[in-house]
Amino acid sequence: MAEKTDSASDLQKTTKVNEQIEDAKKYGIAFGLLLLIFLIGSFGFSLSWILVVFAVWVYKDKTGKAKQLQMQIRSEVADDEKRAIQARVIDLPSWVFFPDKERAEWLNNIVKQMWPFIGDYVEQVLRTTVEPSIKENLPSSLSSFRFEKIDLGERPLRIGGVKMYTEHTKRTEIIMDLDIYYAGDCDIEVGLSRVKAGIENVQLHGTLRVEMKPLISTVPLIGAMTVYFLNMPALEFNMTNIANILDIPGLSGSLRNIIEDQLSQFLVLPNRLVIPMTKEVDLLKLQFPLPKGVLRIGVVEAKNLMRKDVAVFSKGSSDPFCILHVGGQKFKTKTIESNINPVWEIYFEAIVSEPLGQVLDIEMWDEDKGSKDEALGCLSVNIEDVVKKGHIDAWLPLEDAKSGELHLKLVWLTLSDQADAIEEALQESKRLKALVDQQLASALLSVKLDSAKSLPSKKSIAPPHPYCTLSLGHVTKKSKVQVDTTDPVWEEVYFYLVQNPGLQSLDIEVKDKKSSKDLGSVSIALKQLLSAPEMQLEQPFHLDESGPNSSLNLKLCLRILSPGKGHFPKETPKVSNEEVKNGGSHEKVESIGSTSQISEIAIMTDTPIITNGEPVSVDNDLRKRNVTKNSGAEEEDSGLGKVEVTIRYSAQRNKLIVVIHKAINLPGLNSDRTSDPYVRLYLLPDKSKSGRKKTRVLKDQLSPVFDETFEFLCNHDDVQQRVVDLTVKNSVGMFSQSKSFIGQVYIHLSDLDLSKATTTWYPLQIVGAMDVSTVSLQGSHL
Repeated sequence: MAEKTDSASDLQKTTKVNEQIEDAKKYGIAFGLLLLIFLIGSFGFSLSWILVVFAVWVYKDKTGKAKQLQMQIRSEVADDEKRAIQARVIDLPSWVFFPDKERAEWLNNIVKQMWPFIGDYVEQVLRTTVEPSIKENLPSSLSSFRFEKIDLGERPLRIGGVKMYTEHTKRTEIIMDLDIYYAGDCDIEVGLSRVKAGIENVQLHGTLRVEMKPLISTVPLIGAMTVYFLNMPALEFNMTNIANILDIPGLSGSLRNIIEDQLSQFLVLPNRLVIPMTKEVDLLKLQFPLPKGVLRIGVVEAKNLMRKDVAVFSKGSSDPFCILHVGGQKFKTKTIESNINPVWEIYFEAIVSEPLGQVLDIEMWDEDKGSKDEALGCLSVNIEDVVKKGHIDAWLPLEDAKSGELHLKLVWLTLSDQADAIEEALQESKRLKALVDQQLASALLSVKLDSAKSLPSKKSIAPPHPYCTLSLGHVTKKSKVQVDTTDPVWEEVYFYLVQNPGLQSLDIEVKDKKSSKDLGSVSIALKQLLSAPEMQLEQPFHLDESGPNSSLNLKLCLRILSPGKGHFPKETPKVSNEEVKNGGSHEKVESIGSTSQISEIAIMTDTPIITNGEPVSVDNDLRKRNVTKNSGAEEEDSGLGKVEVTIRYSAQRNKLIVVIHKAINLPGLNSDRTSDPYVRLYLLPDKSKSGRKKTRVLKDQLSPVFDETFEFLCNHDDVQQRVVDLTVKNSVGMFSQSKSFIGQVYIHLSDLDLSKATTTWYPLQIVGAMDVSTVSLQGSHL
């Protein structure tokens, strides 16, 4: 009894002490804030400093809470998947959603048992591979970088689902994809001179591919195991110690980029980790296989993007740019300032090692100088779909965005070993250069840097630390450094995109890392490969300005880029940002033509065709009206655009039915050269408020699609004498200086056969240019 009393007394004392500590913290913070305000006033600092500090604190607090919640959810999934699933349905593992993925709890139990040993292996890799690589990429003043502590913690990664590939695989290989979730309690510290910084609560999510090949008939039955991420995994982390000051917008992104680059160079395609099981396997062939092809990505234009930049006297705009990812390869467009309908017309070319399961990820951002960029949306395209079709040309809607579409042209290029295919590849490159003023590749070069022999070295000095730089055009790559040897062995493979193999050369320099001296060089004209057997050369090349017997052993392989599944359709001329602002791009979409033509394109690409912001469906009721080819579509108008209208009269209901389909080529009346159009209708002579009909307002449109139906009560005897007053207007705000009137047309019902539906394009006119008493039908029947 006495022991229980003492225990209760100790508990009360501990609780009281904790409460006092919390009170001291609270009052200490309040005192610190008051002191800060006093000092700011005493030294005459501006109020703006307080606002800036407050804004940074609010932003960090807001993003920190969201990040902490996400990390907490993933940690719960890692600890107890079943309980987390029952509590939440947001971050479920992939086997719940996808029937082709299986749950592998037995595999998670194996990983849990092996986790301490996996931690030792990761530590070894970080110290022997990643640390030297980081040192090479940092300035000399930061060469003291080192890993002080590497502890993966006790919480292992989890495998959310396993997908086995049974199709499109060889008999001598096993391929599977693992959904990796890591939300561990790792603790990693790095040092720079006397400064220490740390990273903790690392969270990683991605698809890890495991290839077991070749399968052999002797134990262990598997020649080697190859592991890599198909695409860059999602990465989150917290920083500790002095590194916490970097966890603010802008600076934290720099640290994140360094970590992602190192991860990409180690374990994201085209980089692989090969684990040999037998000595007979050619590891170099497994680690650096010849790519399957090249994906040519055309980022053409975008439209109807969200407005992220707020303006006082206008509607605001955005400064969009795109970031593209294909595996570990990253591309970026230029920024188009103050434009929600930007035109880039730029091409990128990505080397694709494995199209099966790999995706093209595109993120669109609004550039904000001096602050964090804001997301405008994103989208993903399965590269396997592009391979099957050969090419895709489509408007794709942006995900995670209220509005916005991106026009992409994707071409799959296969690798041909036929030298005579170079002429066609050069012609295609020349044609594209004339359209977009950009030199694209016609071939792919594979360079195997094997070894060097008899490099120069003085007897009185220790052997050199040789490495190579390999340059082709503007692309330079660097080999690893071999220590204390005149006969280095690298066994590394590099890939280059070649614009014209008949004119370009591969330049290689061998250097000494220790003394920074040149050890020799060689220049190889690529035109030699065009006449070589199978366009390959494997031989020693003599080094210039080196020792008498110095040589470099190389294997060169050239492959010609050839369009897969037929050539890409001819390009249209380049469109400027000004033309897009004025509706040029929408006119180009309208040139697709009839619904049957759109249907053919949809069948060819297996992709939804989008015009004016809405997917076009052949089965849409609004497209089922009986239309014939427009015979007068080319007649001149006033340049205010046209509107498509269907009119018919229902004698049974005594109602005139007017369908407003769409308008094209409207002028941009707002400051950003777009408009917010809507259509207003009267059945003259009635211009009362009750007789007025209006469509909805479509924001930022120059070729809007309304597809709205209106009915006017009118008896059969009077309908022939009535006139439809149709006005297209721009919706403006109270303080806007933009014009509201776009165009107008009067439709005399006496000129129409109201016993059937008549669909007509009407050119819009200026107010006062038409007299309702004299104007006749000014339209072209479809």
